[in-house]
Amino acid sequence: MVKITKDMTIGKVLEEHPEDAMKLSEVMSSFGLHCVGCGAAMFETLEQGVKVHGMDDAKVDELVEKLNGVLSKCCKIESKNKGIKLTPAAVNKVKDIMKDAEKDTCVLRVGILSGGCAGYVYDLCIEDESKEGDKHFEQDGIDIVVDEKNVNLLNGVEIDFVDNPEESGFKFNNPSPTGGCGCGESNF
Repeated sequence: MVKITKDMTIGKVLEEHPEDAMKLSEVMSSFGLHCVGCGAAMFETLEQGVKVHGMDDAKVDELVEKLNGVLSKCCKIESKNKGIKLTPAAVNKVKDIMKDAEKDTCVLRVGILSGGCAGYVYDLCIEDESKEGDKHFEQDGIDIVVDEKNVNLLNGVEIDFVDNPEESGFKFNNPSPTGGCGCGESNF
């Protein structure tokens, strides 16, 4: 594990720790570094990013400490992976979708995409097959796959399907989000 230092660029922090990028981005954003996804991230160091927003050395040190804390937490989670769980309603909906796809075999890919208020959103799709490096989970005859870089972020997530007058669709319930947003689609 590469320890994060104040002289690392924002881009390098995320490049060195792709599996933890979402949680790291949330911490940086909470310190006012909203350029996580822009071009400035490639050349601006953590220290420069904090100081350009008028904060002092103590804030730089606090940010670096919190970022390294994320790494140590994420490393512990991987050894206790709880996988991904589907509620009975989600199982039924996924099976209906797979049946409509009229394919002999398919997998449910659970992933994370850029977007949403916190910078990332959950994603579901039906694919023909898994890819090399995918982590597999099975529930009620459904092969669930996750790209290995997203396993820690999806650890213990429950996927539900709701269909009522207020909302309809898949809903992700994260038992231990470290951050989120007002829209409820970016709770990681």
